[in-house]
Amino acid sequence: MRIFGPKTKDHPTIGIACPACGKPFAEGDYTALITLGPGDDLEAQERARQGRPYNAVAAEVHAACAGTRE
Repeated sequence: MRIFGPKTKDHPTIGIACPACGKPFAEGDYTALITLGPGDDLEAQERARQGRPYNAVAAEVHAACAGTRE
């Protein structure tokens, strides 16, 4: 899993709540993207069913919430 960060004070997600823990993202945080699935894209859904690569919908969470080290 790729880790992003640290967040700068002007990052657009500062203050947005992490969907895993509910705490807002803050300057200095490290985050990761958690894959949720193909979303409502019919082509991506079909590719996923076939076990082929597809563009996934993802959620940003704190790296620690994703089970990784910061």
